[in-house]
Amino acid sequence: MHFVICVFIALICLVTTVLFTEVFPKWFKAFLALIGAGTSGYAISIFIRKMAMWTKAFEKPDLLPVAGIAAVVVLVIIIVVSMISKKKK
Repeated sequence: MHFVICVFIALICLVTTVLFTEVFPKWFKAFLALIGAGTSGYAISIFIRKMAMWTKAFEKPDLLPVAGIAAVVVLVIIIVVSMISKKKK
């Protein structure tokens, strides 16, 4: 259930940023990106942990280090996509 809640929060952050992109200042959009990246990273880490428990293919990883790594990866992806979209305009 935590996975679904985290994905929902991440999608709400994304939709809010896309719909109100002209209204919000840059600092607020950056704040929404941080929240979205954090919740997406946590959801990814929950998914990895559940996959480890179901398949028993590898040992169940710790939740917080994996969530931090996944959040950083998602944040880097957000930054790269925003830089690419700025260049196209």
